[in-house]
Amino acid sequence: MNNKKGFTLIELLVVVLILGILAAMAMPQYFKAVERSRMSEAVSLLGSIAQAQQRKYLQINKYTSKFSGLDVAPKGASEGTFCTKGAPSAGSCGANGNGFKIEISGSDYEAGKAVATRVSPNTLQYNYTLERYYANNATTCTGDDANGAALCADFCGIDELASSGSCCSSGATGACTAPTASGFAG
Repeated sequence: MNNKKGFTLIELLVVVLILGILAAMAMPQYFKAVERSRMSEAVSLLGSIAQAQQRKYLQINKYTSKFSGLDVAPKGASEGTFCTKGAPSAGSCGANGNGFKIEISGSDYEAGKAVATRVSPNTLQYNYTLERYYANNATTCTGDDANGAALCADFCGIDELASSGSCCSSGATGACTAPTASGFAG
């Protein structure tokens, strides 16, 4: 009678193989969840900038093109560009580039907008751009690659992006409607 207890090498290899398969299935969803949280951070930042620009518009009847003119100017912002991670350099943000490049532009009611672009000196798994007009509550998401397009479609609550490659957070395909001065009540 053999009373040795334990696992054979084959049994251990099968368990390790099953764990590896489960991890390989879970990792893409984990990376997508992390990117969604980054996107939420950028959308929140664009919303804060839009509100600050609206307050500025009420004061001087135009938007400012510099972060220093806003009452919520982020630390480290230079002129009309801000990087959420690191300092702006050669089209990217910082050494690791794991953030967004935020740019503000336009001084009139119809053209004023903030744009958040996912930038990196290295290739990213998700490449997309978020754009918000100061006078709108909606955000346009443009996917710059297949993963970015899938993430944008998820952000907008649609099945997939149209050939235009962008959608509006209101659920419409294509870019969000630009504001018009005729619709301005102030």
